[in-house]
Amino acid sequence: MSSVVVDTDVVSFVFKNYPIGRQYDGDLADRTLIVSFMTLAELDRWTSQSNWSEARRNWLRLYLAPFVLVPYGRALS
Repeated sequence: MSSVVVDTDVVSFVFKNYPIGRQYDGDLADRTLIVSFMTLAELDRWTSQSNWSEARRNWLRLYLAPFVLVPYGRALS
């Protein structure tokens, strides 16, 4: 199975079920989905700024659970 790094905006569009998110379905299907540590930080900030309930934050955590997280490291920089 191939993998693809998923940008914060794409995660947001697909998670929120926006029509534009459907444009990425073919690119994401049957692949290992990867997010960077920065995408995770941006999504956490987004939920905090938007005053999401704990239940909705948990929904996002569950959605992101299958994604592979690329952690920060000097080698990555």
